[in-house]
Amino acid sequence: MRYIYYRIYQQLKRVKTNDTPAFNALGIFGLLQTLNILSILGLANYFFRISLNRNQVIILGLTLVILLFITNFMYFFRKKDEIYKHYKNETKEERRRGTVYLLLYIILSIAVFFTIGETLI
Repeated sequence: MRYIYYRIYQQLKRVKTNDTPAFNALGIFGLLQTLNILSILGLANYFFRISLNRNQVIILGLTLVILLFITNFMYFFRKKDEIYKHYKNETKEERRRGTVYLLLYIILSIAVFFTIGETLI
């Protein structure tokens, strides 16, 4: 997970108009985590027929986002320099492989979320 955060951060640093790449990487990473968790909850809802009303879904969603933001802030954002130092000496091949893994993670997270939302719910 630290490496995925690092790769998102590195890609966002390349955007010249991006003043806060570390915070934006935190937001994108949190969004992807939220999509993955919601996909799992969608599967659980399909198999176990959990019935929640609209207010319960909103409270659950907001709680999930807040908990993920706090956790990611403490674990990734506050330690961004340490993470950067750990991965900054990667080779060109490792960087290329990491970029492919990052793109696969993003594409699969979005695809699974929409597939589950479209077919199961």
